Amino acid sequence: MKRLDTDASSDAQVPERLITTAIQEYGARGTQAISLREIQRKAGVLNEAAVRYYFKNRQGLLDQCLHTVAQRFVPIFDEVWKDLESSVDASKRQARHVVTAVVVSFYSLWSEQEEAVQLVARMIREEGAEGQSMLLKHFGHVIWRMEAALQQLLPQKSAKALRLHCFLAINNIVNGMVDQSLLWQLPAVGEGQGRFQLEQEQLAQGFIEYVSAGLCAASEL
Repeated sequence: MKRLDTDASSDAQVPERLITTAIQEYGARGTQAISLREIQRKAGVLNEAAVRYYFKNRQGLLDQCLHTVAQRFVPIFDEVWKDLESSVDASKRQARHVVTAVVVSFYSLWSEQEEAVQLVARMIREEGAEGQSMLLKHFGHVIWRMEAALQQLLPQKSAKALRLHCFLAINNIVNGMVDQSLLWQLPAVGEGQGRFQLEQEQLAQGFIEYVSAGLCAASEL
């Protein structure tokens, strides 16, 4: 098989460089806002056929980007979940504990690489059914673990209501984290001038309260 011509790099490095660059650019700018040629240029890959060679097409590159993000996220989530199970007795767990585990996991990933969480949000918003199918492929087991835990904690909710509210909860967590910059544009509350401000711990706590209340809310579904 003919080797691709790349810039001062072995072929083995090219897929990783393309994926790393794509996560950064797609996350920061949008999945529809940058061409494959520009991603290759920013990754330092000279051969314009590189994406087709390694990933077949744009969808294949996006899929591998999500796979990479999931590989970073899942160990974080597993560790946070293990801490939850060891620190909070099963008889004392509440929905807010489950929400806290999910929020802490995504915030940890956000702290490591904002663009990774931004990419997840953009796949929800910008890539339609195909992008959402990719998200379920790579992150579905996180949703099912969250839903299973909440089934035990909220037995009064129907399966249909719980599925809907879990989806809304995760959607709010991801998109709320990405869109938090909008919050800092709001005017301050109470006396004084300036912008609205919260400490990060206050922001996280308020977010957990909001999402938990939605999950625990009564439903007629």
